[in-house]
Amino acid sequence: PNTSFDCSGFVSWVINHSGWNVGRLGAQGLYNICTPVSSANVKPGDLVFFEGTYDTDGVSHVGIYVGNNVMIHCGDPISYAYLNTNYWQTHFYAYGRLPN
Repeated sequence: PNTSFDCSGFVSWVINHSGWNVGRLGAQGLYNICTPVSSANVKPGDLVFFEGTYDTDGVSHVGIYVGNNVMIHCGDPISYAYLNTNYWQTHFYAYGRLPN
């Protein structure tokens, strides 16, 4: 892209270059098209959603689950993050799976 990413822009870009066409959705919009997945059934490629990370209602951050309790997300910079840290556990909302 010609500009930088925010979290949902990064995830939308990855999805749109991986066989889906979801356009440009925000974190809440991405959550809305997913089917909820339990932590016991989460798989690499599922999305992970958070609330309260920004001053906004609803889902405020999204990343892509890569396995072993790790996600890749657009922080500063795009990086991997362990989901078992206090910060991410405090803001965890749900896992979601994209439609087939």
